[in-house]
Amino acid sequence: MMRMRTLFSMLALTVAAPAVAQTAAPMNPGQAIEAVAASKTGEVEGVFEFVVASAGAGGFSVYLNSAANYRDPGNLTIELHSAAIAALKQKLGGYPEDLLAGKRVRVKGIARRVPVGSHFQTRIAVDSIAQIEILG
Repeated sequence: MMRMRTLFSMLALTVAAPAVAQTAAPMNPGQAIEAVAASKTGEVEGVFEFVVASAGAGGFSVYLNSAANYRDPGNLTIELHSAAIAALKQKLGGYPEDLLAGKRVRVKGIARRVPVGSHFQTRIAVDSIAQIEILG
């Protein structure tokens, strides 16, 4: 009987853990960059939020930056991939890199430290419009 209670308690905690993670407050760019730097894997899954200070496009991606200069070590970048770009373009009625500058966005995903030329960036890849929310 005691084993059954213990097993049930462990199962309840396992099921409840994702709900707790989903209700955690979004990380700002500084918190995200610190968390990634402290992570043994170099990546952190979570919810991230910031005002888009600059945006640009290159190759098949659109980049939404939390800092005016994308090379700033305190910059957090959302990297929109093709499917997300197309869906946002349809939803917004224009190109995301033109319409999202100055907007507050919230994104769900995995922040990773990636090499970019002679420096590193902390980026969150977005493959689906379901990952990003435009708050205003």
